[in-house]
Amino acid sequence: MFELVMDNPLRFLLALLIGVATGWWIWARWAAEAKADADGPAAPAAAQPVAEPVPVVAAPVVAPLPVAEPAPAPEPVALAENLPGGDARPKIAAAVGADDDLRLIKGIGPKLNDLCLSLGVRRFDQIAAWGAAEVAEVDQYLGNFRGRIARDEWVAQAKLLAAGKQAEWEAAYGGGTNT
Repeated sequence: MFELVMDNPLRFLLALLIGVATGWWIWARWAAEAKADADGPAAPAAAQPVAEPVPVVAAPVVAPLPVAEPAPAPEPVALAENLPGGDARPKIAAAVGADDDLRLIKGIGPKLNDLCLSLGVRRFDQIAAWGAAEVAEVDQYLGNFRGRIARDEWVAQAKLLAAGKQAEWEAAYGGGTNT
């Protein structure tokens, strides 16, 4: 027998490992069955406990509360032609001179640029001259973009750009257009 082990030691180790693994597996199954027998008979796996029926109690009758009609949601404004009331433009000073590239103002991208142009807002000096009343007037036309004038500081940016202070504007707001 010693000669068999010495001739093929790898086969001997493989057979030994298989034997140990098989013995361990058999012992584990036997131990599990012995424990189950000691704990008592197991309930069948398919049997589920049945819930007791819940008694139905009639709810008291309560008159429904009056429901207020919700206010209609404001519709987004795409262009000034679509504005209700027939007045397609805010009451602001008209542009005098060639149009400026409003997309230089941070916060005015292509869509807001088109909307501003349709409202008659075409120059930096127009925006630079706006006070609180004009900002509120134009803001109501911005639809989903309401609040952008104050949040993105359009008036302050326009004052710098209208005055030709490009370097100061770039230092404060960064350069380039909003595309």
